[in-house]
Amino acid sequence: MKSNDFTGTGALIRLFLRRDRFLLPLWIIFSVMLVFVTAVTFTAIGGENLGYVMSEFNKDPLISALLGPAISIDLSGAIVWRGVSQMALALGTGSLLIVIRHTRTDEETGRSELIRAYPIGRHTNLTAALILTIMGNMIAGLLIALSVIALGGDAKGAFIFGGTLSTIGCFYAGIGALGVQLRESSSTARSLGIAALGLGLVMAILNNFGGGYTLLRWITPMAWQRVTGPFAGNHGWGLLYCGVFAAMPAIIAYKLSAGRDLGAGVLSASPGLPEASPGFSSPLALAWRLHQKNFIGWLVGIVLYIAAFAAISPGLSSDGGMSNWLSSLGGTSWSQEAGLGYVFISVSIYLMSLFVAAYAMTAVLRMKKEENEGRVEMLLDKHVSRIRWMSSHLIVTAGCSAALLLVMGIVGGFFYGLASENVSNGFWSILIMSVSKLPPVLILLGVTALLYGLWPKITMLGWGVWISSVMLELAWEGQMIDWSFMRISPFAYTHYTIDVSNLPLMPLFFLLCISAILTATGLLGFRNRDILTKS
Repeated sequence: MKSNDFTGTGALIRLFLRRDRFLLPLWIIFSVMLVFVTAVTFTAIGGENLGYVMSEFNKDPLISALLGPAISIDLSGAIVWRGVSQMALALGTGSLLIVIRHTRTDEETGRSELIRAYPIGRHTNLTAALILTIMGNMIAGLLIALSVIALGGDAKGAFIFGGTLSTIGCFYAGIGALGVQLRESSSTARSLGIAALGLGLVMAILNNFGGGYTLLRWITPMAWQRVTGPFAGNHGWGLLYCGVFAAMPAIIAYKLSAGRDLGAGVLSASPGLPEASPGFSSPLALAWRLHQKNFIGWLVGIVLYIAAFAAISPGLSSDGGMSNWLSSLGGTSWSQEAGLGYVFISVSIYLMSLFVAAYAMTAVLRMKKEENEGRVEMLLDKHVSRIRWMSSHLIVTAGCSAALLLVMGIVGGFFYGLASENVSNGFWSILIMSVSKLPPVLILLGVTALLYGLWPKITMLGWGVWISSVMLELAWEGQMIDWSFMRISPFAYTHYTIDVSNLPLMPLFFLLCISAILTATGLLGFRNRDILTKS
């Protein structure tokens, strides 16, 4: 690298700051608010008896399998223990989206080409995006530390906790930068980033299942609090290790960036056949071709995820006692009636269904990429109607989402049965449990289709609906809201606390109807609006 490769970085940082003057503060504030949400949650659960409640949680085999042993039994330790995954997920998601937006998305829309008409270095875009994101993570980490101190936490532990979260966010900023270099698609980069987040959560849970201090904690950013030990040893040297590890994806991204052309990827797209096959003759076939590789990647990831968690579920037992909070969650004794292993697989499927909804949203957004790159305009110049083109993508997306849930149910039921030495044990219940998540997933698909059809420039608002569903779940688990408010989330109607024999069929039918209305409205909006082009 040469010094002139970074010419104009300061000017681009100011430009990116102006473009993100609303998004960046919201991302930071949202991450900090999770500290107070977690604190209010444990205050509501434990009150003055928080130490006793935390000790009871430590004895609960299911909670220990999901979250690992508690860091410490005071409020600060509870914030780290329960809130680190949510805060890391928020910072990681924001870091990915911001880096991809200012690099690959700008290349797709032609903005980078316009910027490079000025005296700009080769690595300026990437450097400015990374610096902006690192600054955001550092500010978020500082505010999180100050928030924990304001809640009574030790200053040293609070700053180590904030620094740990900052390095996690910076790691995923590097993952976003690395994904940008690999392929020429921003949707592919986002999918890779989301897959990395999902893999991190899975590895963190597996680390927790092994007691919290396995080898996985060194290579899993979501478990780095076990390395730095905030409020439990305060290992400052751990921050140095996390910082070095977090820098590795960004360093690789710079190396790859030097060897690719603007708008291209290191892994170039394979050339097509000289002649199309007879079946490749419709918009539906084209849509499947575009979504195929992404779907296969998600399919492999889900199979590995559910096979691992289904295999270990029957091994859980409640011999160590079950916390009153868990057993009475939702006002019923659902967990004791179902059995701890069955509850674990239920929670695992519920969590993955949220990611399947994210997959559906990113698949719908593939249409926006096709439109921005001018390929939609070329297709519509032929004998292809707008409705037919968009509906083809939506059909493929809905079919792929349903297939992911179906395979998750089949594989989960099969491995659960093998582990319990009775394949028929719970197979159909687990299958129905997984497939029943389709209506809420289609709601998120419909919301994204609606925004794309009517207001394509604000399709990112669809992620607000997804995040709201996650936040409602956290607030309900923390007893901050009751079930009547939780029902705003479409996932409440297939919640893990609802037995499959008691699924509310009529509300699920209404969800399907609402998703159909949202999708149809998006189709009509797309038929009547102008097509976006690079020009």
